[in-house]
Amino acid sequence: MNAPPTFSQLPRAGVGRRLAALVYDTLIILGLLMVYGFLAMLVASAVVGLECRPEELDYSPCVSGPLFQVGMLAVIAGYFTWSWHAAGQTIGMRAWRLLLASPDGVQLSWRQCALRALVGPISLICAGAGYFWAWTREDRASWHDLASGSEVRLLPKKK
Repeated sequence: MNAPPTFSQLPRAGVGRRLAALVYDTLIILGLLMVYGFLAMLVASAVVGLECRPEELDYSPCVSGPLFQVGMLAVIAGYFTWSWHAAGQTIGMRAWRLLLASPDGVQLSWRQCALRALVGPISLICAGAGYFWAWTREDRASWHDLASGSEVRLLPKKK
């Protein structure tokens, strides 16, 4: 029986596969944000009361404000950071057989995960330049890979 390949023997993941995994993760994040919004509205209405005006279809007083938005960012960053640290994969990455680790195959530290979570959105905001940067490099590293000292590899298909 053949031994499974080491992390460094796995092929590096391409941009298309990584963006497809991000689309999957966006669906998961939308679900998490719905739960967060529901819980935040429950807590806010119990603590301070809300002035929602459903008859006018105006829910902005219920879901606006800096504290609510900071909570949304915390949910998104928490999803990615926890997933990367715990398993080296988000749900989208699992679906597309992607694995994230340090170049030597070691699980990422919390610091590396936090750096990825900070630089990843910048990679997207700049018209995807941080992701497409990987096409210009032999090692296929994006901006957030370089910033965090990590690599994304393609896992083999299960038999």
